[in-house]
This record gives sequence, structure tokens and C-alpha cells, in this order.
Amino acid sequence: MMSLSQLCILCFESNLYLREDIVNIRLGVQEVNRNRHLKGAFHDLYEDYRRNPDKFYEYTKVSVNTFDYILQHLDAHITQQIRSKRVVTNPEKLFLTLRYLAHGLSFKSLSHSYRLGRSTVGNIIYQTLNVIWRALRRIHMPSVNQSIFKKKSDDFLMKWQFPNCMGAIGVKNFPIVKSPNIGGERMNNKYCSLVLQAISDADYKFTVIEVVGRECKRDGNIFHFSTSQFKKVLERQQYIIPPGQKLPGSDLTLPHVLVGNAGYPLKTYLMRPYPSLKLDNERKIFNDRLFRARDTIDVAFGVLTNKWHIFNKSLETNTKHAVLIIKATCLLHNIVIDKDGNNDKDYKNCNTLLSNAKDEKVNKSKRNSRSSFHAIAIRDKYKNYFVNNPIET
Repeated sequence: MMSLSQLCILCFESNLYLREDIVNIRLGVQEVNRNRHLKGAFHDLYEDYRRNPDKFYEYTKVSVNTFDYILQHLDAHITQQIRSKRVVTNPEKLFLTLRYLAHGLSFKSLSHSYRLGRSTVGNIIYQTLNVIWRALRRIHMPSVNQSIFKKKSDDFLMKWQFPNCMGAIGVKNFPIVKSPNIGGERMNNKYCSLVLQAISDADYKFTVIEVVGRECKRDGNIFHFSTSQFKKVLERQQYIIPPGQKLPGSDLTLPHVLVGNAGYPLKTYLMRPYPSLKLDNERKIFNDRLFRARDTIDVAFGVLTNKWHIFNKSLETNTKHAVLIIKATCLLHNIVIDKDGNNDKDYKNCNTLLSNAKDEKVNKSKRNSRSSFHAIAIRDKYKNYFVNNPIET
């Protein structure tokens, strides 16, 4: 026979609405939010939108299948990581978080539509983004090594006709709102903006990302590659770079390299274009081939910022959370390409973005202007190879 107390516990655990009513009373939840399980945006839209894939994509910027894939990987982590005081299911947490990223809505706006407190909305979003990063980074943005870079270079040769290219490197600036108080949280930002330095592969996915801050000083708008962590990794841990190999149809052996714009220094592992004031026909051929491969990072940035409208305005949060938003959206960018590829509506616009791609404006510094004779010789050898091996049309 089940005791009365055991029966009460069973009824409590099996009845979501009863649990939420009790929680609401204990926490002093506002009256307007107490019917969120009946009138909140998730309960009103989720199932209907799942039956209408176009609406679901418009709302979340991911397909139903990709949403379910992310949710499947979060279920094992999100309960332990997110300790919300409200009864909010994992699908709702993900639905809310993607809505925030996809349309850049404020916490206040989301709190009204989801019938949750503004601080609760913020906690759910940041904690969900953190779990996404921890749960899926190793699958969709693994740490680079020789075998990964070698595979990427094979892809660049096949798709963009640039041999031994490990990836395209570039930077994107994300301003932060300087405000003394947002949502009850003191900002105290040290930086005016954050800079995403990233390497893309031939399919516009991010291989490596690094987020650094620009301080609010006179020279704070200059991004120095020489001080970046990734430069230190490349130069101190050369084992991650594949050894040089012969170029196709040639006995010429050259090192594997990254390709960047004029804001980057010329290195033995990093090719930049010839200066525009000193171009002859052969150097122009090299520049055209380099831009062909390097445009992939512009497209990656374009897809990232066009899909996630959170980047259509300054990030209204502190530096720590802004870094998390940037990193998590880069990872989501990779996940969408891996799962949906050419079927994703934003990814389909890659060719348009590629044709309109322009170099990210990066201020040059004297530290970026010095090149070793060895690096200059390597660029000249690539130039001569491209002149003698034009792209077949």
C-alpha cells in the first residue's frame, strides 16, 4: 500500500503544471508569467512550427533536423549545467537561445513573449551557449593538427586551385555597447569592441577562432597579428603544420601556408598579396589566385553575420558574455554547414557573398611590414608556379 505522503510525491513529480504552480508561489513569480506553460511563445509556437519547416527555420535559423541534433547532444549536459529556478524544458531553452541569436531581440522582449523573468532569460541563454560550446566543439571545431591541415589543403587545391593552402585567415570586428548597467548587470567593459580572428576552410567553415579585445585608446583600432595567440602557436608549435610537399605537376616543393590580406605580415607559413603599387602581370596572377582562396574567410564572416542578426547591432553585454556569443555562433555556423550544407538557405547565398566579398579593413602597422628573405622567396616561387600553371576554364 502506498502511503499518503508517497502518493503526494508521485502526483507532484508527474504533474508539470502542479510543480510549476508551487514553484511560482514560492518564488513570487509575477501573475502574468504564471500561465507561461499555456500562453508562452514556446508552448504557443514550437509544435506548430515543427510541422512547418519554413516557419521553424525563419524563427530559429536552423532546420528541424539540425535543432534535434543539437538538442540530442545537449540533453546529456544541459540539466547538470543549467540550474534554472523555473521549470523550463531543454527544447524551450534551445528554442529561446536560437531565437535570441537569430533575431537579436533584447532580453526584455524575450521575457514578455516567453513569460519569463528578464534575468531568467539571460541566465538560460548564456548557460545554454556555454553548454553548446562544451558539448559540440570537439566534434565540429576540433583542435588543429597536421592531418586536419593536410585535409584542408587538399580541399583548397580541388575547389580553389591553391596548393598547400591550409586555410584563409582574416578578422571581423564586433562592437560592444558601453553602458553602466544592462539588465541589472554592471558592464565594466575594458574593451570598445572584440575582434574575431579566424581561419576558414574551403567550405567556409571555421577551423580556428581567436577572440581578442580592442581597448578604447587612440591605437586601439589596430589589430596586431604579431601579438595574437595563434601566431605564437604557429611559430612555437611547428608540428601542427604539415611538412612541405611538391606542387601538382611540378618538382617544386613548397611549405604549407595560410593566405591573408594586406593587413597580415608575409611569413613562411602565411602568404599576403603583392602591394598594389608594384604590380606587374605576374604578380597580378599571384594576387588573383590568392584572393580566390582568401575570399572564403569573407564568405564565412558574411554567412555568420547574415544568419545571426544578433551581430546587426552592437553587443549589449559584458566582454565575457560577448566572447561566448561569438564563439558559440561560430560553432553553430559549422554545425549548420555540416548537417545541412547546400540545403541551408543562408549557405546558398555563399556564391553571391563571394562575388561581392571585400577585404576586411585592417590597419597596417610597421610590425607587419617586415618580411624575411625566405618568406619573400617562397611567395615568388608560388607566383612563378601560378604563372606557369594557370587555372583551366
